Amino acid sequence: MSTSSFESLNFDEFSLENPTNRFAGRRSRLAYLSHDSTHFAEVEDLFNKGWRHGRKARPQIQGIFKILWPDSNLEPYLQHRKQVQTRVRSRNNAGNEKLLFHGTNRACLLGESSSNVLLCGLKECYLCSILRASFDVKKCGMKNAFKRFGHGIYTTACSSKADDYSCNLSEDACLRTMLVNRVVVGRPYKRYRNAPDLVKPPDGFDSVTGEIGWDLNHEETVCYTNDAVRPAYLIVYGHKPKGLPKPTFKKLMSTMFKTPLVS
Repeated sequence: MSTSSFESLNFDEFSLENPTNRFAGRRSRLAYLSHDSTHFAEVEDLFNKGWRHGRKARPQIQGIFKILWPDSNLEPYLQHRKQVQTRVRSRNNAGNEKLLFHGTNRACLLGESSSNVLLCGLKECYLCSILRASFDVKKCGMKNAFKRFGHGIYTTACSSKADDYSCNLSEDACLRTMLVNRVVVGRPYKRYRNAPDLVKPPDGFDSVTGEIGWDLNHEETVCYTNDAVRPAYLIVYGHKPKGLPKPTFKKLMSTMFKTPLVS
């Protein structure tokens, strides 16, 4: 890695190498945010303002984790953002980077407590798979066969819409989870009608945004390259049932690996 690349990673907010992230421990990929921190307040505000389904009661955020990345995974994203930035003019001067939501399956108990930060190895746990290596366009459609704007990575500014795709596969999970992602939107191509055969945006554009209108009640943004998206925060939300015992270490291990543990 070149010196300039290393320096840019050092200053990136979500790099494991950034000195400001050392409090989380070099081996920790998830850093629990204090409820009185600035980042917690910003993400919470984004979540609350994005909850637009009037018939769905807005849940309470129980915790937010900052997602940290090793250099090898973060650099391709930063390079892609830089390339897009040279082609587009945007107010944030970063390739029109936005924080957008994504809901997916969770088969383990990741995030159920501030100390539960170990990624599981269950193949049906899409959440841990994304947190381990980020998004993969090739896996588009594994959960939902219908792809409104083709084969891409789907995100949205509407948190209540992302909640529709959040699913707990573990019976022991009490809370729900949602990813907040850094998305290089660049120059978006706006569509009001479905286009399920798309595999890339039209020439001259960097992403596709589905606009509210004919086929959509809530907007969504689709990127067609893996390096356009990186998870930034994990939101854990819902209402904790009172009086339930905390899962034991044995129970957590059994859930993660689906292996019965003898007494």
